Amino acid sequence: MGTEAFTTSVVQDFAVILTIAGVMTFIFHKIKQPLILGYLVAGLIIGPYLPFNLIKEPEVLDATAELGVLLLLFGIGLEFPLSKLRKLGLKTYAIIAVIELMLMFGLSFLAGFIMHWPMMDCLFLGAALGSSSTVVIAKVLTGMGKMKDVSTTIMMGVLVVEDLAVVLILSILSSVVGTNIDTSQLALTLGKILLFLFGAAVIGLTVIPRAMNWASKTRSGEEHSEQDEVIMLTALGLCFGLAIMSDFVGLSMAMGAFLMGIFIAESKVGESIHHNTSRIKEMFGALFFVSVGALIDITKFSEFIVPALVVIVIMLVGKMIGCGLGTRLAGYNLSVSLRVGMGLGQIGEFAFIVAIAGVNLGVVSSFLFPTIGVAVAITTFTTPYFIRLSYKLDPDSWIRNRRKNIKAPASK
Repeated sequence: MGTEAFTTSVVQDFAVILTIAGVMTFIFHKIKQPLILGYLVAGLIIGPYLPFNLIKEPEVLDATAELGVLLLLFGIGLEFPLSKLRKLGLKTYAIIAVIELMLMFGLSFLAGFIMHWPMMDCLFLGAALGSSSTVVIAKVLTGMGKMKDVSTTIMMGVLVVEDLAVVLILSILSSVVGTNIDTSQLALTLGKILLFLFGAAVIGLTVIPRAMNWASKTRSGEEHSEQDEVIMLTALGLCFGLAIMSDFVGLSMAMGAFLMGIFIAESKVGESIHHNTSRIKEMFGALFFVSVGALIDITKFSEFIVPALVVIVIMLVGKMIGCGLGTRLAGYNLSVSLRVGMGLGQIGEFAFIVAIAGVNLGVVSSFLFPTIGVAVAITTFTTPYFIRLSYKLDPDSWIRNRRKNIKAPASK
């Protein structure tokens, strides 16, 4: 295929992808459902498992999806500077997240044992279930006017720690699985990872914010829009640069993009960069979720619906017990603990990134990705109902009323 023909084919593919994605997201927006489901349905339509054959160059979609992953994680890093983490009370939320993650991995191995899954499937399932959906939770709670509640603050803090932990777990899994390495090689790999993270943190927290602040200084006669353009391009260059360095030392490129987002968020222009890059992130992020939908083999739905339901059950049990118990141990009352446990009861966007990493490494079974995909879709639908139910269930009020009813006859 010549260059001109290839270019025409790529443009045609993008026209088809974005048109179908636009129609699907419009429909889901009108029926007041998360847009991510519209992207997944669009992916199902253009994917190879339905007889439409709409895409001519699927490798181009894969490449843009990879960019979408980097930009998504870069954006998440920009939203959570270290100063914000300190205000949230990182120690409390770390306790909750650690209890939850340990429980999720334990339940994932239990489910895998029951269904006779290989160990790698259990490992990647545990990592996939470790993070809830910031997008879905924030949308539901904003619509309910509950963003300033104590339980919401706790959930946001736990989500930050979850994202940090899952990115690190995924990077380690990507570095050590799928290869035959001995103990010394494993120690060397982990040492290299820790050295890279330490060096990146030192340089990133001392040099990057100052460099971005210096670059943001407006010169006399300089157009403000030109300055924003320079800052945005510099930030994206640093993002992709650290992503490449991260890949070079054996970590995932996503880890580098995520770290650079955190580093730049410490500068004075962090919010501005987040705003200016949000449209780019949204477009490539949409292409990522469309590509995820294209990987789901809908023709074998009957084969993975039962495993998906098992995954949903262990996720709901694990989140409610892990996050609820962790919140209670942190000193909060039963009502707040219940809202946190039920509010975090869904599988987040990170699950797709984890599942794709396992597929790309060739270490997970073919059924794991569609199983996670169905579980994400179902829990995204059920999350608003669980959160609303958590506010109707008020165990502290029930206990107080119960005690009053018991004391009332005794006082007569």
